[in-house]
Amino acid sequence: MVVSDHFLWLHIPKTAGDATLRMFEALDHPWRLIDPHSDARKHGTLADAHERVPGAGTLAVIANLRRLPEMALSYFHHMQRHDPTERFANGRCFGEMTFREYLHFVIEHPQTQSYDWHLDHFLGAREADHWLLVSDLAESFVRVIGRYVAIPPDTAEAIREVRANVGGYARADDPSRWYDRSEMISLYRNCPRWSRCERREYGNLLYETLGWNLSTGIAGAE
Repeated sequence: MVVSDHFLWLHIPKTAGDATLRMFEALDHPWRLIDPHSDARKHGTLADAHERVPGAGTLAVIANLRRLPEMALSYFHHMQRHDPTERFANGRCFGEMTFREYLHFVIEHPQTQSYDWHLDHFLGAREADHWLLVSDLAESFVRVIGRYVAIPPDTAEAIREVRANVGGYARADDPSRWYDRSEMISLYRNCPRWSRCERREYGNLLYETLGWNLSTGIAGAE
């Protein structure tokens, strides 16, 4: 979490938050609050920010927005790497499952597995005033945060050198490796709030950009 005199930024997990924090740290600015990487409170909610910082309720709200299929894939592989014995809602450990098994359970249980939970949890009923787009994080950061904090050209270049952590799982940059078209559409359908935000900020949903072969589909692996 980062708070200035004019805005607050919420660190939603699995949305390149650690890279974004490094960008904030590159700025020479008197932050009212900036949680270090090692502080568990870095993943605080909007309600937490209002409680921790007097007057924060009047500030603009900023958070990162990642493409939904990339978010689900990142979360699954994070759990496989870091907490493989944790049992998922289907009773299976993450380390025992394939992504497709996880995905199908999520799709088939929209009442309990919608990724809209993240937005509801961190923002409540409030909508973010600005989103930083994970797909073009540095440029988005300079554009949005630059409205509130002066970013000199040399600092902007340093920010552009910050790289988000990219998962090491095979072909993470190719969504068709993990999804077919109907799966991706179903995932979006189960997350209407996320879908609205993504369509508004990115201009489309990810499956609309992939050039799917509509006669055969493009099957993912596993």
